[in-house]
Amino acid sequence: MIMERFRAASHAEKWQLDYLFDLSFQAWLVHIGVVTAVMALLVYVWPGEVWPFVWYAAMCAFSGGLAALAWYYTHRRPADEGEAHPYGLAHTGLTTLVGITWGLGAFGAATGDFHHLLVYSLALGGTALGAVSSQHVLPRSCFVSLWTSVPLLGLAHIFHDPGFFGATIFGMIMLYAGVLSILTVRMLRFMRTNVDLTRSLDAKLAEITEMAAELEEARHEAVEANLSKSRFLAHASHDLRQPIHAIGLFTACLRDLDLETEARQHVRSIDDAARSVSRLLGSLLDISRLDVGGVEPQPERFALEEFLRGIIRQNADAARDGGGTIEMETRDIWVNTDPALFSTMIQNIVSNALKYAPGSNVRIVVRREGGRAVLEISDDGPGIAEQDLRHIFDEFYRAEGGDAPKPDGLGLGLAIVRRLAGLLGLEVEIASAAGRGTTLRISGLPLSEPGAATVPRAHRQHPLTGLRVCVVDDDAEVLAATATLLKRWGCEVAEFTGLPEAACGCDAIVSDFDLGGDLDGLDVIARLREMEGWEVPAAILTGRSEPETLKRLAGSGIPLLRKPAHPAELRALLTGFALGDEALEDETAAS
Repeated sequence: MIMERFRAASHAEKWQLDYLFDLSFQAWLVHIGVVTAVMALLVYVWPGEVWPFVWYAAMCAFSGGLAALAWYYTHRRPADEGEAHPYGLAHTGLTTLVGITWGLGAFGAATGDFHHLLVYSLALGGTALGAVSSQHVLPRSCFVSLWTSVPLLGLAHIFHDPGFFGATIFGMIMLYAGVLSILTVRMLRFMRTNVDLTRSLDAKLAEITEMAAELEEARHEAVEANLSKSRFLAHASHDLRQPIHAIGLFTACLRDLDLETEARQHVRSIDDAARSVSRLLGSLLDISRLDVGGVEPQPERFALEEFLRGIIRQNADAARDGGGTIEMETRDIWVNTDPALFSTMIQNIVSNALKYAPGSNVRIVVRREGGRAVLEISDDGPGIAEQDLRHIFDEFYRAEGGDAPKPDGLGLGLAIVRRLAGLLGLEVEIASAAGRGTTLRISGLPLSEPGAATVPRAHRQHPLTGLRVCVVDDDAEVLAATATLLKRWGCEVAEFTGLPEAACGCDAIVSDFDLGGDLDGLDVIARLREMEGWEVPAAILTGRSEPETLKRLAGSGIPLLRKPAHPAELRALLTGFALGDEALEDETAAS
């Protein structure tokens, strides 16, 4: 076993010799410089002595030979390991002579004062460390260099002082040689790992190159691949939204408990993390749907002021937590555009301002301009550097300037804004400079005639106590989370993973869309209504996002909550079921 390890350590692959000789030429020139400095000291301390000149001549001859060997190897570059092998043997032989010469020189230095021997020891010790850094890739050369020079240096100290002091220094020097040997082994292992990784990457690169050729042949299938991707993301989004939705429901339950301050903070952190994941997932799905044309604008007439006040309410907590504010300056302006897509645009812009300019004042200004409405959102944050502005609307691009911690995100927010603006026929411009804040300008909003104003109604308490709710979901965790939350609100809950066998006397139905069987949520609601004998108010919870599914859900007339749904939305919907449409409007406005 020991002999096998010795043979393995003494064997040198070609890559080891390539690496060794690529470094050796400069290393041995530096070595000659160190030897020259030591020679000057020796001549100064022992004037008229011959041995320093003999030592220096031997050192220069061996070092020069090693430098020449390295130069010849790198310029000739042997073709294979067999041709390179003699160079490695010559290198080991010459380094052995260098090590012996260093060790013998120590005995000459030991004939003088201790501080002269100490200076020589420092020079030899530094050279030994340099040998580890330049020769570790060929361990046999490194070891013979160390164990021919350093032990002789230790013996020279005993020769200088045969007592306890000299023996102690000998022990320390031998310990130093051992440490350098361990360092050599570890550095070689690191190099071998890097080489193995490089070879693995080369193999993978070859595979990728082959795959790229195959992909080029399949380029004509790209359209079908995009459609497949869209369908995959739609199904994957449902599966990914399920656990996020459950987390949101469970944290809502925990917030209602009488928890200690630290526990409440942990619950808030969990809720923030879940919302962050939900936002990232939403961004990926939004950009995917835009890529495949899965978004069709549905223009509606609405009051821009009330619309923006809703967005401000949604972001008020985030602004307050960051030490900033959100203000609005607008008039009685009505516009005609898709409110959902336009809300996504504004929400992304405001979220960016709150994330990248924490503590700043975000200001929203709306005015008429040339028969259209113009909206500007500005902040007084750190701004965006000029080199980043040209890429700020690119997908997955994030300006990384400054030393502040980077907020989470994928760099898709403004890319989605630009895509949605093109879809709605709007123009988006950005003006910013480092240290001067940022302003995003959305122009081209079509104006519309004002409609009837909605008269706010007095807020009513939630009449959920005793409300019998049938909850249907094939995911056990989501089912348990929803049921727990509804029970905490005072509801009586009947839980099912599929279609109940009989009527359960419910006042409302909350069902997932995908139930893992032949029936989906719409089918289950229809059957339950037949069993109950009346049009039981119902809602669908889903994470699906493909256009055909959304059109079917919209055509059913059943309210839809997108996962992960905020508990306030679910509570408002159930309140509406209990008290009718007026209560639903009140609750939605309050939340």
